Amino acid sequence: MKTHFKILASIVITLIALSSCSSEHSNKAYESYAAQSDLSEPEGKGGEVGIEQQNLIAERKLIKEGSITFETENVQKSKERIFKSLKEVNAYVANENTYTYSDKQEYRMVIRVPAGQFDVLLSNISNIASKIDSKNVDVLDVTEEYIDIEARIKTKKELENRYKEILKQANKVEEILSIEKEIGQLRTEIEAVEGRMRYLKDKIGYSTLTVTFYQKINAAFGFSLKLTQGIKNGWTNLLWFMIGLINIWPFLLLIIVTVYFTRRYIKNKKQKNKL
Repeated sequence: MKTHFKILASIVITLIALSSCSSEHSNKAYESYAAQSDLSEPEGKGGEVGIEQQNLIAERKLIKEGSITFETENVQKSKERIFKSLKEVNAYVANENTYTYSDKQEYRMVIRVPAGQFDVLLSNISNIASKIDSKNVDVLDVTEEYIDIEARIKTKKELENRYKEILKQANKVEEILSIEKEIGQLRTEIEAVEGRMRYLKDKIGYSTLTVTFYQKINAAFGFSLKLTQGIKNGWTNLLWFMIGLINIWPFLLLIIVTVYFTRRYIKNKKQKNKL
């Protein structure tokens, strides 16, 4: 029994040591990676240097997001051309909305596209535009966080396996409950870290592009339409005015009472002066 508790204690100490070292290990790995990217080969090996740099860039974990807003002559036709482009690059629409205003019709979509096809899709959509209002691309490098999470998952899983081996040797109820508690807590931590890893992999694998395009509407002035809108606006303003009066009714009452007694006082004073 004492042997089992000694083993358990050693495992707990190992957990603390490994947890504290995992972050340092991942940072060193990332620093090593960054340092290697700055190294240069002697002259005469330019081709090899280019290949090595491409390999290093390919290992970087990047999250790319972008947006484009443009004017088009026909919203429906532009939408059809965009969906055709999505099929060509194996992208899909995560969210879409249509808006209709008095002077324009607008369509907005959020697209998820394989990271390697992001620039191709953005270029294809740009060619559809009659006039581009804005275009933005943001790239977030999450290589360091990715390496850190990988190291933490590996460390925690190794420790979990060691706990399971000790659990097989445990005989006492207290030992079993104690080890199972540690395993449960460790499993919760692993699932949380793995959830973050899945999120990063999804964002890294598929970039996000928000596309907004619109078509201007040249509506002729319609008397009946403007008259109807004027009546509606007037009624709405009247309601808001009444609500405003209701909110300040104590002040209105105070003003009315003050004016009443002031006029009464002045009237009485004039009558006395005549007498």
